[in-house]
Amino acid sequence: MGQMSSKEQEKKENSTAEPTGTTYYLKKRRAGCTGMFWRQDPTKTHTLASNNDWPRDGAALKGKVVESDGKKWLIASHVKQANGTSWVEAPVGSAMPFEYDNHYYLDEKP
Repeated sequence: MGQMSSKEQEKKENSTAEPTGTTYYLKKRRAGCTGMFWRQDPTKTHTLASNNDWPRDGAALKGKVVESDGKKWLIASHVKQANGTSWVEAPVGSAMPFEYDNHYYLDEKP
């Protein structure tokens, strides 16, 4: 996905504390992709800053739940990859739909 700047790498390495809020897990119903790229904030409050650290299968996500055009979304604040040991701040403006194309979905159960 592109190279991280030294500032982004430093932020990534220093983001180890457990953020507050409900944890949601990226799950899928069928084979195919290995994760899902960040989506643009559907509320248009922020522009998606980058697609760094996009969630891979089984990733844990934290953020704010919103509804936009009748669909439920998570405006992500943090991500921890399935095999990761630390939480990383999600890019500004990153979002995940709770349901995508009957393929990917977010669930509170690991």
